[in-house]
Parts: sequence; structure tokens; C-alpha cells
Amino acid sequence: MGRPVKRDRLGTLVFGTYVGAEEGIRCEAYIGSLQTDAFIVKQLGARRYKVQEVSGGLTARCKLVTATPSTAGEMRLTGYVNGDTGAPKILTKLMKKTAIAVGGTKYKWTLMDDSTSGVRGYITLTAI
Repeated sequence: MGRPVKRDRLGTLVFGTYVGAEEGIRCEAYIGSLQTDAFIVKQLGARRYKVQEVSGGLTARCKLVTATPSTAGEMRLTGYVNGDTGAPKILTKLMKKTAIAVGGTKYKWTLMDDSTSGVRGYITLTAI
């Protein structure tokens, strides 16, 4: 796995205990018997994460997939070029300073954490 990601390239903590403030990286995950919005709590491997649904209830160990999560234990990460309204890119791997999108394109990434506008937890991508 290498070293687990703890902060984005600007130093913002990206994982941790969910406290109801939507902190961490937002993702789509299939937890229990439904697909839901979730946040990453902990990195378990290069493409495996422990996630928790937005409501703060269920947690699951999920593997990263590129399609819409359709079975228990699947999750998908999406990054946005130039902010949360930019072009979405499905990510295949997230590393300390770079993210790799479908097709092998590499990006620098940061976590968008704008609590004043309510936009938090989205991955913002910048082309390398």
C-alpha cells in the first residue's frame, strides 16, 4: 500500500472520525443494502477504505471501483477539475499528492472545504 494518505497537498486532514459536520472525503458507497453518500473514515489499502454514510450511522469496508457502486463493499471517488462545478473525473487511485483518473490521467488534488458555502469534502483536481 505504501504510506497511507493523511492530508491533501495543502495539509488539510482528509480522513478521521465522522462527527456530523461532513468532514473528510465525500464518496458514493454501497453500504448494507443501499447506495448512499458517504465519507472516508480510514484508508485500509491502496484502493480500500473504511467509509461511513452521511447520516453518521453505518460503516463499511469498501473497495474502489469505477462504475456506480452496485453491490455491498463498493465505492466510487469523483474529483472535479476546477472546483465542485467543474468536469467530474472518476478516480482509480488516490495518493498523497496525486490522483489518477480513469484513462491514467494524473492530477494534483486538494480537498474542497468551504464551510461558508456548504461545499465540503469534494476533491478538486488540477492538471499536472
